[in-house]
Amino acid sequence: MIRFLPVTSFSSCRSDRLTHSFLFLLPILILAGCAPQKPILIPVVESVPAPEPQYEELKNEIARLEKIIAEKEEVIKNQQLRQQSQAHVLRETNKEAARAQVKLHRLATKPSTASAIAEVEASLEHLKQTRLSSFDQILQMQAQRLLDTATLFYSKEQYAAAMSHVAQANSFIGLIQDEKRKKITHVDPLLLEFHVPVKLRTTKNVNLRKEPNSHARVLSTLKKDTHLIANANQGPWVRIQIDKTQGWVLYTMLERDESRTP
Repeated sequence: MIRFLPVTSFSSCRSDRLTHSFLFLLPILILAGCAPQKPILIPVVESVPAPEPQYEELKNEIARLEKIIAEKEEVIKNQQLRQQSQAHVLRETNKEAARAQVKLHRLATKPSTASAIAEVEASLEHLKQTRLSSFDQILQMQAQRLLDTATLFYSKEQYAAAMSHVAQANSFIGLIQDEKRKKITHVDPLLLEFHVPVKLRTTKNVNLRKEPNSHARVLSTLKKDTHLIANANQGPWVRIQIDKTQGWVLYTMLERDESRTP
């Protein structure tokens, strides 16, 4: 048998059920509300401030100064290039002037050099007709060698060098012709350096001494026909070089070495 409840009773029952459900969910909602909430980060976009007018003016001024500096550097570079070019032209001009001056000097000294060489040649030819001592023959040979060298320089248009050798040859000729030198025996003779070495040989066994005097220490004894080089003279003594040894020998013990080319 079906039994129907009155409407009032049904509404009351529904209300009780809702109340019961609310009471049941209330603790859950409270707990949910107390739980820590993770903060949500919201990006913040910062706005770039617009450039100030003073900054723009400074930037333009810097650009203007940099342009001026670049232009000045280019001007300096061009000036340096022009200076280098002018210096090169000046050097070449000086060289040309120096060459012209040397050429003029050569043309001016050519006749005088030729005349000086001719005078020495004539003097040596005259000495060949004269009877000379062994020492004077050495001097004559030295003068001839100097003359030959002077002639070679003359052929190469080196007139200053030729004149220097001619003057040296004249000094040897003067010594040969100086009668006073041959008569003076009590004066210590001067050392005369040979500008051109002379090739000699010994005529007999001879002592090679350390100093140009007969009491000096004997370095060695040179055998007859020993080839040697004379490079100076002091009175009757000749300074000679043989191998690595240098010493003094009396000129009377020496003669010109005809077996070797001067």
